Formats: sequence, structure tokens, C-alpha cells
Amino acid sequence: MTPRLAGLLALLVLLGCGGDRPQSDTLEEARLLRQAGEYTHSLMLYEDALARRDSTPELQLEYAETAVLASQAERGRMFRQKAKQALLSLEEHPEETDSTVRAELWRRLGWEMARDRDSLQAFEAFDMAMRLSDQVARTFEEEWLLRGAYAGTHAGYVSGTPDSILGTERADSMLAACAERHLLELGRISRTRTDLRVRILRARAGLLPYTDRRDEELSVLTELDRLGEIGPANRQRRMRLLLELARKDMEAGRAVLAREKLMEVWASDFVGEKVEAAVLMGELAEGSRDAEEALRWYRRACNTSPGLSTHWSQVAASRRDSLLYLVQP
Repeated sequence: MTPRLAGLLALLVLLGCGGDRPQSDTLEEARLLRQAGEYTHSLMLYEDALARRDSTPELQLEYAETAVLASQAERGRMFRQKAKQALLSLEEHPEETDSTVRAELWRRLGWEMARDRDSLQAFEAFDMAMRLSDQVARTFEEEWLLRGAYAGTHAGYVSGTPDSILGTERADSMLAACAERHLLELGRISRTRTDLRVRILRARAGLLPYTDRRDEELSVLTELDRLGEIGPANRQRRMRLLLELARKDMEAGRAVLAREKLMEVWASDFVGEKVEAAVLMGELAEGSRDAEEALRWYRRACNTSPGLSTHWSQVAASRRDSLLYLVQP
């Protein structure tokens, strides 16, 4: 036991003598314990003091600060919830306390929730901090990242889109607006934070499908692929984007660009996408009046997975049979 703490405890014993203590003594004990780093015991005394009298904004703020400190020291869900309730009580009369101080407390509490993998409450805490103080929000970096990653996997909740309208234009518009807002936040993270690069790319990859920025989404997934950080679902999503953009290149007469994208899909391990790529390569060959090359691609499409019965495998078989009458085997 340090001499400082021993002295504080001795003082508390003296203050505690005499039965029922006045509220001022309880507050004094609470403050002394907080100074000594005994946040849990201090919090209990603050609660006792608040129960004995009508609280003031200053006392409520002291209690909230102590609750956040206790949550950081103890890393327990109970203390985080106490801190959250204390901060929510302050928000009932926001004009009575400094918004920047409250924002910083919300930010600190948000990280305690994030450490406990409670992403929803962390997201909400950072949202409160951002709304309360632009000054605090300007220092966000990893907070923006956590918000973006959470929004990418829970876009419906974050955007406030009701389940009853999912799949409608209104829902798509709400989801797109939410994604754009969080993409903007991710863009505020300094480029010098190279340690966050992969996580930023993953967060953007989760948000971009809700927008119409397909070229940018493909660029993000390509970078993840080159870094060796792409998962199977995103790898297949990348193949789908290559096919979609290749089709647009074909419509615009950019055959070279379309062929480059299609060849990348053809080199992948995704059978359905490979068949579709082969059919589109056949279309390019037909457009160049090269029936033999087109027939080769349709045959490749049919031979990729003989038992496949998808739309594109049926198209490949139909076109192969049609060209057999025009081209010598």
C-alpha cells in the first residue's frame, strides 16, 4: 500500500466515524477515492450521495466521469451500462454541461464497448460523441473505421430502413445514403495510417455494394486481392463485378478492355462465372466475325462443367450447336 493511499484511507476512517454521515462527507470520500484510483468504491459513494439529495449538473457530470473511469478500470459490462445511463441522464439537459466534455466521455465509453466486441453500443457511443462536438469528431480515425465497418454489415439498422420496405426504391435510396455517409467518414482517415489500410479497404468493400460506384468497388476488391487479404465471398463478388463491367465495355465498343476482364474471370476457380465469361468471349469473337474462335469459346463453356444446368450453360450449348453448321469441326 502506498503512503498516499494509506493516508487517504486513514482520512476516510475519520470521516466515516460517527454513524450517519452528512452528504458533504460522502462526496468528499468519493472524491478522495477517485483521486486514489479507487473508481469502483468511489462510484458507490457517488450513487449514495446522489440518492440523498437533488443532484446538480456538476455532480451528475462527476458521477458520469467516475462511471467511465470505473468501466475502463474494471472492464465489466455492469460498469459500462452504469456509465451509459449516467451519460444519457446528462443528455436530458444538455445545456447544463459542456458538450465537448460529454463528447469525450462518450468516446472513451465507446472504446470500452468496442473492446468487449459490443459493436452496436460502440457505434452509438461514437455517434453521440460526433453529434455533440465537431472538435472531438475531428480527431476521429479508428472511430470512423469502426463505424464504417459496422455500417457495412448492418446497413439496414444503421440507415433506419424498415424491413417492410426492403427491396423498394425507397429502401435502396436510404441504404445508399447511409453508405455514402460512412464512405465519406472513412475518407477522412489520414493516408499516413498505413496500419489501418486493410481494415479501411474491407470497410469500404462492405459499403460500396449499396452504391452505384461499381468501378470503385472493383478497385477496392482488386487491391485487397493483391494484398492477399480478400475472402472467398469478396473474391466471387469481384468476379461478378468483372463480368458486369466487361458487359458494359462490350456495349460501349471497348472490346480490348472487355476481353481483359473476361480473361481474368476465366482464370478463376468459380465455375458459374467461368461459363458466363466464356460465353461473352464467344460473343466478342462473333462480333469480330471469327466464327471458329466463337465456337471454341462456346465449347469451353460447355466443357467447364458438363453437368451444369444454368442459364449461361444452356446459352453456350445452344450457340455451340448453331455454329456447328457453319464451322467445320
